[in-house]
Amino acid sequence: MAVKARVRGIYSTALSKILLDNGIELVDVSPVIASRLGIDERQGLPADVTVKTENDNPSQIIVLGFPESVEEVSEILEMSIPGLIMFKPPIGLYASFKTRVLGFENRECVVESPLGKALLVDYVDCQPGREVYVSVIKLPIGSNEKLVVSERVRVVGKYAILGRGTGVSFSNFIKNKERVSQLLEISAKYLREGYSIRWRSNADEANLTDIMSEIPELIDLLNEVLSRLREAPLNTVVYEGELVRIYELTYVSKLHLDSVRNKVVPTVYMHHLLKSSEVRDDGYVELADMLTHSIPEDISKTTVLKWLLSKVCEKGEVVIEHRKLDRRILLGKAVVQTISDLDKAKISLKRLVKSIGIYDGINVKKEPGDIITSELNLGRWSLIHRYWSKDGKLKGIYANINTPPEILPSGRVKYIDLETDLIFTESEGCRIIDTDGFRKLLSEGLLSQDIISNVIKEIDALMDEICSATYLNFKT
Repeated sequence: MAVKARVRGIYSTALSKILLDNGIELVDVSPVIASRLGIDERQGLPADVTVKTENDNPSQIIVLGFPESVEEVSEILEMSIPGLIMFKPPIGLYASFKTRVLGFENRECVVESPLGKALLVDYVDCQPGREVYVSVIKLPIGSNEKLVVSERVRVVGKYAILGRGTGVSFSNFIKNKERVSQLLEISAKYLREGYSIRWRSNADEANLTDIMSEIPELIDLLNEVLSRLREAPLNTVVYEGELVRIYELTYVSKLHLDSVRNKVVPTVYMHHLLKSSEVRDDGYVELADMLTHSIPEDISKTTVLKWLLSKVCEKGEVVIEHRKLDRRILLGKAVVQTISDLDKAKISLKRLVKSIGIYDGINVKKEPGDIITSELNLGRWSLIHRYWSKDGKLKGIYANINTPPEILPSGRVKYIDLETDLIFTESEGCRIIDTDGFRKLLSEGLLSQDIISNVIKEIDALMDEICSATYLNFKT
């Protein structure tokens, strides 16, 4: 039986096209997407997996649902979309296991878990050594985040999430007042019996008979999970819950999704980059899409680039958003010097140094009056910084390996650090540094194969460009 998927968010046309072409059955399809793809809306059918844009980061998509279905959909997306950065938590949402309380740390109750220390909420007490049954309610994405678990064990169905308690709640996507009233009526009996129910979005238009028949099945499943927890060794997962996959869409990913969407409906160059930027609600992208229908592709692309770069010129400076995969963001500002080579959108940046210190990476003295020039190229997998003394002597070069920068109309430049860099100084020549960080990304499976390949190619290109004997001179 085909996996049923619900797709939502700014990438929904392209993602729906990819999944449909690979045998996934789309359900709860919006009227717009159904019309574009020539398929039925399939309203009222429950999804096995949901693919949606992450609320707080429009450059991320989340895939969540029943484990086997998520695995199938994730494999399709990973094979179809280049430039993905992949977060694959090794444990599922609402996964259940037995654990031991460690006690309070920084006023938070801490327990053991299969992923190390976890935060416990909804606890009866936080007595060290106490054994408890828990369900996962929040997954760690960045390296600085902890797993969060609850003492209220839950199980997940197509229409509801059920646990012990006396509460009822609803997905924000259930807006039909009559359906809310019907679900409250169904809930009443089970609330009196000591169960809590969270009604999922699948319950909004589904058949009431199917919804009502699922609750007794979930009660049986909950009792089974509790029985298995009693016999399970500590920190052994006995119930998987929902599998979650999070994908960061890079500049490369978004351009690819543009090409997929363009097979369905006219799509302007950089459509998805702009839709994930601050102009997404201003109507610019929709207007450009409509004009693209009657404008040659090369003229459309050139026009978008000219408009984008003109916006950067108007600002006169850029804000560089240097993102780490542990979710840290380092911000810096630079003055725009020149913009050239429209195809590559080559932007030269300049910063004036005002403090004393040591330049990270190249370990060269930083002095007031120094100038840092940076070279930013659209589509390139690095950002090259050159450090100059106030009298024009080159102090060193630092090439940061990163995902191709996204240049936004606001003047913000975004990229993700890939944890390896190439440097040059007069005393030490060329060196590749921070390779331990890159190896860690590889070991954690965060990078798609094409990203790894592009990093290797970029290092080779930088070696030729920066480290060649003809280049290595320290003249202005």
